[in-house]
Amino acid sequence: MDLTYSISDRFLSIKESHQLQTVDEMTAFLKRIRCENVGKDYAILRRTDSNIIHEWRAHNLFYDLHVLRVHTRTVDLEYPQRWWFRIAYWLASHIYPHR
Repeated sequence: MDLTYSISDRFLSIKESHQLQTVDEMTAFLKRIRCENVGKDYAILRRTDSNIIHEWRAHNLFYDLHVLRVHTRTVDLEYPQRWWFRIAYWLASHIYPHR
């Protein structure tokens, strides 16, 4: 499965991100993004993989529950992340079943 993404200094958008469901798949895709952008100082890449994966898993949870599927099929990551979103995504990601 070959997902596409767009990246700018403050945003990372991964199209059809719901297709990757395991932490290993997400980690591998993030590694690819980081490798393809070596030497570029995108602020979004200052977020840790675990922080990004929490938000990604929360999006997947809502996508699987058919909540705002138009919005949750693509994960849009922002830097800096608001602290209350960080907490909410962390909580939601722990509800998402491990696969």
